[in-house]
Amino acid sequence: MEKIILQLFKAKAKDRDLDLLTQFKRDFSKINKLPDLPSNIQLLQAYYMLLKAKKIVKTPQIEQLLKKKGMRSQSGIVSVQVLTKPFYCPGKCIFCPNDPTMPKSYIKSEPGAMRALMNKFDPIKQVYNRLLSLTLTWHETDKIELIVLWGTWDVYPKDYKIKFIKELYDACNTFDEYFANIEMSATQKYAHTTIDDTKKIKYSKDLKQALKKNETTAHRIIGLTIETRPEYVTDINCQFRREFGVTRVEMGIQSLDDKVLDMNKRGHSVQQSRNACHKLRQYGFKFALHVMPGLYGSSYAKDLKTFKDLYSDPFFKPDEIKFYPTSVIPDTELFELYKQGKYKPLETEDIKKLIREVFFEVIPPYTRIKRLIRDIPANEIVAWSTVTNLSQLMHTQLLKEQKIKPWARKKFYQRLYWKYTLYVSLQKALKDELAKIVEKSDEIHTYLIGSQPDVKSFRNYVSLDTRSREIRNKLKTENSKEKSFVNMVIRKYLSSGGVEYFISCEDEMGFLYGFTRLLLIDQKNIINIPWLGKSTALIRELHVYGQVEWLEKKVKKNSKVQHKWFGKQLMELAEAIAHQHKYKKLSVISGIGVKEYYKRLWYKSEGTYVVKKLV
Repeated sequence: MEKIILQLFKAKAKDRDLDLLTQFKRDFSKINKLPDLPSNIQLLQAYYMLLKAKKIVKTPQIEQLLKKKGMRSQSGIVSVQVLTKPFYCPGKCIFCPNDPTMPKSYIKSEPGAMRALMNKFDPIKQVYNRLLSLTLTWHETDKIELIVLWGTWDVYPKDYKIKFIKELYDACNTFDEYFANIEMSATQKYAHTTIDDTKKIKYSKDLKQALKKNETTAHRIIGLTIETRPEYVTDINCQFRREFGVTRVEMGIQSLDDKVLDMNKRGHSVQQSRNACHKLRQYGFKFALHVMPGLYGSSYAKDLKTFKDLYSDPFFKPDEIKFYPTSVIPDTELFELYKQGKYKPLETEDIKKLIREVFFEVIPPYTRIKRLIRDIPANEIVAWSTVTNLSQLMHTQLLKEQKIKPWARKKFYQRLYWKYTLYVSLQKALKDELAKIVEKSDEIHTYLIGSQPDVKSFRNYVSLDTRSREIRNKLKTENSKEKSFVNMVIRKYLSSGGVEYFISCEDEMGFLYGFTRLLLIDQKNIINIPWLGKSTALIRELHVYGQVEWLEKKVKKNSKVQHKWFGKQLMELAEAIAHQHKYKKLSVISGIGVKEYYKRLWYKSEGTYVVKKLV
């Protein structure tokens, strides 16, 4: 592989393009009788090895030529997923695969699961491996969203959980040391890390020390996610999660029909799901709900009702959802029912119809669709659609529909700012917002501070969710105006915890630069802990979009989105709203690696949160 890199160095700078690179790859494969062309990641590894050996000098032009697309980091962070070891699962779900070598519900041929298995579920090795891959493909890894996968984190022994989380922080804290000494392989995709590599590195003596170090290290965990089931969302578990720096909880609820849940042996009720979401809000957690249309005993009508209830019932209204159509996997109870003719999965056209209706009529602007289809390889699916790129196909199809139906498009875009009021003054907006009370659970009051939005022009998204509207998705052709403006938008709605505010910076077409989630918690719902107690409002999330930039970079006049102070403006507006409503403090469920940012905004650590007095 190094030969190709050296060929690129010998070539004239003006000739270095994709055509020349492809030619070098083809010649190399032909000479060495390879079945495929070398991949860019293999070539990047060879490039790094030559750099370390000082046989070449750093050349940005070649780096850019080999660099993979940066979509993983354009939301402002990079995501690192790890799996816990196989363990007892309290669920008896009839649709779950049960491979004894994997945590229940996961299949070892899934990419993330494959990486975990190759590294023997060692948290340090999994993180090192993922950060290595991201670094080699030129993704900055200073802001990390760490996601701990497997459906019921809370059932593991306490000692295992503490050790696992500590080692996640250890891996991020020491990655640079690991990277400086690693011997990279151009053939072993998932197994760069060996026992000898990790033994040379000194880790923190305990969890407390690892957390403290991560506040200022080069690779910070700014968000930590665990998965669980509704019946395990208790006060004790919520407080224990916060000791690790957990900021988000993913939870499978699958359906909002008790009969369907019973037929699929879920082991919990709809009411338990409602209680769990309510409890998560009380502690300020952001939460994502997993929904499975096409379950045994369900129907199209029941599935559609589940999605509608999710956003009309104040106990739900999730911040994020995962849309997982039911698949029939071998060696499951559902597979036996399918063979007996007792279960018929949803057809691809039914799923498409459901997606279209949910996208256009149900999804509100304050939620995020994290995933549309689960990443199960097609060869593992016995029945249901094996169209693994259904999300992409639906996006293309729905965009085409919008282009030829301008009347439907206008109605859809109007849902962004339904019954909005436009203000040129922040003070007037705050005064009016204070006077209005949300009475209906499915009602959203919208306040725009700035200029008139565009609800007619076609734009490149098919859902109102935050992921679709990230500013990175905006095409240059979508705004022919010489100047684009950014509004401050306040969306106010009722939840079981109190009054929620989705406060965002958006352009005239609804594309997002950033947002925060503020909860003015009802006094009857407060948790009796000083930093969550009486007259304390909660920030459940702050996110600013844009290509990830290094934390230590100074703000420059032409810097990218994350450093235009949208975050500071959003926090100031949230503080003003809370103060207007007579709240004395604002408490933020901060990730460990972002505490330094909040300190600059005059927040101080209290317990496992950061808190600011409002005066």
